[in-house]
Amino acid sequence: PKPVFASRDELGGLTRAFADMTAQLAEARTMVQHSVAEVEGARANLQTILDNLTAGVIVFDRHGAIETVNPGATRILRLPLSAYRGRRLEDVPGLQGFAREVTSRFEAQAASRDPGERNQWQEAFELQTSPERDKLTLLVRGAEMPADERLMVFDDITEVVSAQRAQAWSEVARR
Repeated sequence: PKPVFASRDELGGLTRAFADMTAQLAEARTMVQHSVAEVEGARANLQTILDNLTAGVIVFDRHGAIETVNPGATRILRLPLSAYRGRRLEDVPGLQGFAREVTSRFEAQAASRDPGERNQWQEAFELQTSPERDKLTLLVRGAEMPADERLMVFDDITEVVSAQRAQAWSEVARR
């Protein structure tokens, strides 16, 4: 607290105005600190959620570089995606074709967007990250985000597709 002079002259008025200004600055600083704490808490919550999702999540910045990767993406693709932050998906060995298809799908969505339509798409992709690994079937969902960022969420549906094929062949064999 600053002592405020009760005088009615210019010096007293200036002192009161200065005291009011410092009180407003202190209040603004407290509000900023509170807001920063809330943002950091929300960021920590979001990171915890991303870390515990079984789906893969990759966020691309406005230039198409990988900005965020969750452990689910690394587990599904069996590639060290976190090491490629700041680089494009095309730079990840084994993902060049997949990256081209995903980029093409994002561009097609942006070009055919109708007013009021949601800025998202969903498609299944077959992917083989290396010759010694089995093919993966991924269900990929893409969405446009604010600031021209892009979100890609994907699940490994290889076993589901395999089970559907086996069931279809057993039905054919039964008939």
